[in-house]
Amino acid sequence: MSHTPDRLVQLYGNFTATIVSDALDEHGIDGVITGLDPAHPDHAAVGRARPVAFEPAPEDIDRTNFPFDLFAEFTAGDVLVLDGISAETSHWGELACRLAGNAGVRGTVIDGGYRDYNGIRDGEYPVFGAGTTPRSGQPRVRIASIGEPVTVGRVEIARNDVVVADATGIAVVPEDAAPAVAETAREILGTELVLDRRVANGADVETLMAEYDGF
Repeated sequence: MSHTPDRLVQLYGNFTATIVSDALDEHGIDGVITGLDPAHPDHAAVGRARPVAFEPAPEDIDRTNFPFDLFAEFTAGDVLVLDGISAETSHWGELACRLAGNAGVRGTVIDGGYRDYNGIRDGEYPVFGAGTTPRSGQPRVRIASIGEPVTVGRVEIARNDVVVADATGIAVVPEDAAPAVAETAREILGTELVLDRRVANGADVETLMAEYDGF
């Protein structure tokens, strides 16, 4: 199956979470999530948000809709944002990484725990989470909603928001603001590249302060 390229997401692929965070500041948007670390420092993901909310499962059932309801919703280009119940319970694992990667999902952000750390750390599929745990999510959790807004930290994430995640942190851009924030990010990146070249060529702080209004 072919997929139409998402040009806006491709543009965001040029930016780090730091650049996007600075652009969000310019637009008065607090879209930064911290405390969810990558399984490997090189893990990075850019894509459209697919929020997933979890809830504790009743104690009197043997099996829940987790994880197969989630697997059935894998869509190419998405970054899954899982609003979990606890860092002490797993919401994701190595098999899920393989299946998601095969489906073209860009990465998974978990406000909660995940398992199979060694395999995920050494794999190419990007995972960000609150911590690792061997404790299975089945039958402890169930999926409450897929595609409905969730809140992680202070940030509300809705379907099709743009997620930029790397080792520094996670930046979420609301869908309606994404084109304008991308343009601002492009301008910030251009300025950063010029500053980097100037510093590499020996420019000092006094010179740069005279030329730029802060840096």
